Amino acid sequence: MRRFEVDWVVVSVAGIKRWGLLAFALLLAGGVLAAVFYFTHEPPKAKAQRLLLRATAAQEQVRRAGFSDNLAAEFDQASRLLEEARSDWERKDYPACVARAEDALQRFELLGGLANRDFVGSGQVISLQGKVEVQRANQTRWERAREKQALYNGDFVKTGPDAFAEVLFSDGAVYKIGSDSLLEVHREARGGRSPSPGEVKVKVGQVNVFTAANSSSVVTDAARADVERDSRVGVEVAEDSGTLVSAYAGRAMVTGAAGGQVELRTRQAVNAAPGGTLGQQRAVPDVPFPEKPRVNYLLNMDASDRLELGWRAVPGSTGYELQVSRSRMFAASTLEFPAHRLDSNLAVLKILKPGTYYWRVAALGPDRVRSEWSSPRSFKAFAGRRVEALTDTTPPRLEVAKPTQMGNFFIVQGTTEPGATVTINGEAVEVAGDGTFKKMVALNREGWNTIVIKATDPAGNTAEDRKQVYVEVD
Repeated sequence: MRRFEVDWVVVSVAGIKRWGLLAFALLLAGGVLAAVFYFTHEPPKAKAQRLLLRATAAQEQVRRAGFSDNLAAEFDQASRLLEEARSDWERKDYPACVARAEDALQRFELLGGLANRDFVGSGQVISLQGKVEVQRANQTRWERAREKQALYNGDFVKTGPDAFAEVLFSDGAVYKIGSDSLLEVHREARGGRSPSPGEVKVKVGQVNVFTAANSSSVVTDAARADVERDSRVGVEVAEDSGTLVSAYAGRAMVTGAAGGQVELRTRQAVNAAPGGTLGQQRAVPDVPFPEKPRVNYLLNMDASDRLELGWRAVPGSTGYELQVSRSRMFAASTLEFPAHRLDSNLAVLKILKPGTYYWRVAALGPDRVRSEWSSPRSFKAFAGRRVEALTDTTPPRLEVAKPTQMGNFFIVQGTTEPGATVTINGEAVEVAGDGTFKKMVALNREGWNTIVIKATDPAGNTAEDRKQVYVEVD
């Protein structure tokens, strides 16, 4: 007869807990490894689809939040990458789709982070040129404005004769302030999902308002313009407080100080008299399209010092205004051909000095309502000295300031020889007639990055500068 023996094992509660925690940790680690394995071995088609959806959502988020003109080129570049990724998807080229969609997603996320990172006050100065000053509320002293400077309710902003500034407000509206302008901020410092209601009062001068996901209001002594979302409106105030409001895109409701309202739609304008009486609604002409000479035309002054400028005629216009400048900013002190009325869509210029020139044109409607200015075109005039320049071997002058960091974006600016071309990380940069240049550069790689600035003169000589910058991704 067999005997059975039974051994009793006593296990403590603490031991059970330890074994349970160990089992849980193993299961968790297994889940993480499985997830890592899936994402590292995710089928290309599934990964491409996932990234396309994320990039599209990020694009829409940035579009709704709004961005300044300085960042428009970065947004357009990211959007082009996303469109190319969609084309790759349609061609079933999934690896290419993944690469482009991933790049587009990173760019949109960086744009979104820049728009929302460290936003202080009611608004911030995001771009300026020339003499721009700020006066704090309840103070009498003016201080020089600077980029990324916070603005608060009651602050004044003033621009000089050859100056301009861009201000981004917490609700996503961008105000582009023209020269010889004075405005007052009437906004509380609150952004987020419920941005602060408020307004900007323009005392004198001109502003262009670009709204995104929210409306915005501009007040003058003669009128109030409530600009709807996704709109672009110009407000010009004369010395006598008479106000011209022009809607270039979207809508605006204009209320006169003496009563009465006029609703403006795309390419419509209205005048408010100094006393606040509104005039009749008028049409804003289309923007003229420059046709000749071609972009970057070279004029040999040894052969002729005359140059014909031409643009496409605008139906319904009563005339045109033409400006020719040594600077792309068309500051008053740089104008070679100040704006005045032309009856024809042609103009013949007599060029007195060699160099780079920029020109733009606007159409005039009834009562001198003006369209937006056309995109600037440039031409270069040279004399016999250019032949010698083509044989020189001296690199052009290139001076680059330390880049200004704004999150993962860097403002790169400097000076080179007039007439030279400039690239930053391989991308062409617009160079003003005096040789100055400025560009916003987005960097996606965390850690140390190199920004390469290269200038090339007409003879093909190059000068290069490299700036090391550090990118920290939150």
